[in-house]
Amino acid sequence: MPMSSMQRIKGIDWPFRMIWGFMAACSIYLLFLDIPIRMDSYETVCESINNGCLETSQLTTKEAAELEEIGLSLKAYTGFKIFLDIVVAVVFFGVSALLLFRKEKIIFNLYVALVFLSLGAKISHYFLDHHPELTVLYHLTSIFGGTYLILFLVLPDGKFVPKWTIGAAILWIVTGVGSIYFPSSFLDVETWPNWLNLVCWIGLHLVLVISQVYRYLKKSTQVQKQQIKWVIYSIVIFFVSLLCLNFVGQLGVVLKMITELIYTGGLILIPIAITFAIFKYKLWDINVVIHRTVLYGLLSLFVILFYVGVVGLISRALRTEENVFASIITAGIIAVCFQPLKEKLQSIVNHMIYGDRDNPYSILNRLNTVLEAAKNTEHVLPRVVKTISQALKIPYVAIHLRERGTYQVIASIGEPLEVGMEIPLFHQGQELGKLSLSNRSSSEPFSHADKKLLQDLARQVGIVANSILLHKDLQWSRQQLVKATEEERRRLRRDLHDGLGPSLASLAIKMDVANSIMTKDLQKSKELLVEMDTQIKQLLQDIRRIVYSLRPSTLDDLGLLSAIKELISHYKTSKIHFTLDGPEMLPSLPAAVEIAVYRIVQEAITNVARHSKGKNCSISVVVDDKLHLQITDDGRGLPEHLQYGIGIKSMRERAEELGGSFTILSQSTGGTVIQADLPI
Repeated sequence: MPMSSMQRIKGIDWPFRMIWGFMAACSIYLLFLDIPIRMDSYETVCESINNGCLETSQLTTKEAAELEEIGLSLKAYTGFKIFLDIVVAVVFFGVSALLLFRKEKIIFNLYVALVFLSLGAKISHYFLDHHPELTVLYHLTSIFGGTYLILFLVLPDGKFVPKWTIGAAILWIVTGVGSIYFPSSFLDVETWPNWLNLVCWIGLHLVLVISQVYRYLKKSTQVQKQQIKWVIYSIVIFFVSLLCLNFVGQLGVVLKMITELIYTGGLILIPIAITFAIFKYKLWDINVVIHRTVLYGLLSLFVILFYVGVVGLISRALRTEENVFASIITAGIIAVCFQPLKEKLQSIVNHMIYGDRDNPYSILNRLNTVLEAAKNTEHVLPRVVKTISQALKIPYVAIHLRERGTYQVIASIGEPLEVGMEIPLFHQGQELGKLSLSNRSSSEPFSHADKKLLQDLARQVGIVANSILLHKDLQWSRQQLVKATEEERRRLRRDLHDGLGPSLASLAIKMDVANSIMTKDLQKSKELLVEMDTQIKQLLQDIRRIVYSLRPSTLDDLGLLSAIKELISHYKTSKIHFTLDGPEMLPSLPAAVEIAVYRIVQEAITNVARHSKGKNCSISVVVDDKLHLQITDDGRGLPEHLQYGIGIKSMRERAEELGGSFTILSQSTGGTVIQADLPI
């Protein structure tokens, strides 16, 4: 980065860091004053759960008694809760400070950092009862935490999507400010009917959900989708831990302390996940995290519910308060059922994360359905990559086919991220292209099962790719055929119009002149007739040349092998000795094959005579299911850096136009070999 840009960034940073430093100092100061208040609250027994014990994290009388039964005191519980509060504050404060090091979107980063400061301090609601003189400072540090709805509306890029969600943010701010600074007014939500208060709260949070879903489906890139996944994942885990605290935690004091730990973990996951999303750090790992969370979360939930339910039923059936026997039976049932259940859940979760990887028959069936439903070849490969991407939950799939010697992307889906696997596409031993796929996450490459399935799919894709290439080659051949036909028509038109036409017109004029002067100037008339005779002979040669260019007459008069011998005879005076080896009688060959062989030999022996500097050249013609033509000389061979000219390109095109093959190479002993195999 240029020095001027660095200086400009530093110049912008320091005011925001000063603001953050001031707010951090205020939050830490209030937290320091709030800890003794919290300790008194935690050490106080709540008389009834209906008195808000859950909100204050106080133990009820029954829970305090259970705590004493297991050998712990209220002071121990208080230390446990204060420790969790400090962990929350340290994580939130640390993540808040980390955001200041991000150079992009400084104002947005500062806002998120201030929200984390406010949520991390989590000053008690009854703090002002003990320190009324700090009212202004209390509201200053708490106000940003109260805007958490706005934070989740603008994550992960600081923009409101869609734009109308700004109205929800303004409503949230107005009601928050009204409740604090205009108590008992119509802006104070405490004065609203309970139903209206509940409707507004639920409605605003539904707006939050709708906005994130809309952003994910309509406006997000692949990276932004992963950012949103991190945010949503943290929110879901937090609400699950909150439900555990509210319901599971009320079953006993031990479960309450366990769910307090789970709730704290869910709470501190929010700033960590949001920071991961903002910094775009290891975004692709979120799929693995979701996979593991869903699997082991469902297993844990099943074990807990099954244990509680079975123990209760067995205890009631045995009519005993002693649950030892019931616990033993339940543990045995869980041990027997755990592995089958884990495998079933693993299959369900694998389908969520990996698609139909464990059911290859389903993928092949879908692929066959797609191929059968495709109306034209242009839609086949795009549907194939879409099917593979959806069936296996792969973010990027592309098919590259080799056309005219280079790889071209024929079909793709998703954004081209880091390619995790490339599989060659073969058909009958010939490599046609490759199938490129990106990993589902950066830390989880394709497994052995994935690779095996993808290689099996690649075989099917190779068959489809071969059909597509054949279709493309057919189209190209048709285009070349039409082009060649039009070029030949243009040449014939030019030869006839520019050559024969004017000559015939000239003959007609001379004939009229000769006829008109025959009685007056016999000598001049005879001269004109002599000129006309010479001109007619020249026209006959031109007509033969035009006809010969279409198809050499020697092929019809002599046959292919004799026509080649006639070609060779033109080089008797050269220093090269030409020989022809072929069968005594050739089978009936298509006219296109005869003209292709004749022109290839014609061009090849011309090149040998001009460039090889050899002494011998042999021409071999062998016919079985194909016609095999080989032309070999003992000259200097091909140059090291050969650039194909018009002649070699013409020979190759003549062979490939008929579906044959053409090769040219140098011999190790010297000389050049030209081989052409043509179907007959």
